[in-house]
Amino acid sequence: MHVRAGTKFGLCLLLLALVVIGVHGKEEHKTNKSHAHEDEKKNVEAKSTTPVPCTCGIFLSGQFKKGSKAAPKGEPVITEEQDAHFAHNSIGQRQCANKCIESIIKYLPKSADIICSTIDRDCHKEKAYLFTKNYNDKWINSNMSAGRAFCCKDNKPYKCPMI
Repeated sequence: MHVRAGTKFGLCLLLLALVVIGVHGKEEHKTNKSHAHEDEKKNVEAKSTTPVPCTCGIFLSGQFKKGSKAAPKGEPVITEEQDAHFAHNSIGQRQCANKCIESIIKYLPKSADIICSTIDRDCHKEKAYLFTKNYNDKWINSNMSAGRAFCCKDNKPYKCPMI
């Protein structure tokens, strides 16, 4: 590999800067270590009090226990954050769910293709359920589903058997 003299000098300066920053960062880390826990505590408090916008999440029935208040397992198959905040009550939760339905209804005809291409596993007769986050960073089951079961193999949909 051939490197020009000017480039070598630039690389040396960059390396020197990284070393100086690394040494300075270590010293700063030592002096600020006592403040790390305090800063982390503030971040957790800020996160818990910062309202979360209406967020839609589609989870498959294999990711949660029906009727349970427990959070679904894993990440949603599809997520969409809305540009709206709704009231922190049951009415706001319903408004958020309705906003989600408005935005995802256009994808229903291609839902099998979309779901099968986004999951990282095969699925057999699983329904897609709408969960929402509104104000709190916690998924709430809307108890609304696509009304049909999905079957996927190797990221491709197939017709679910009747039995």
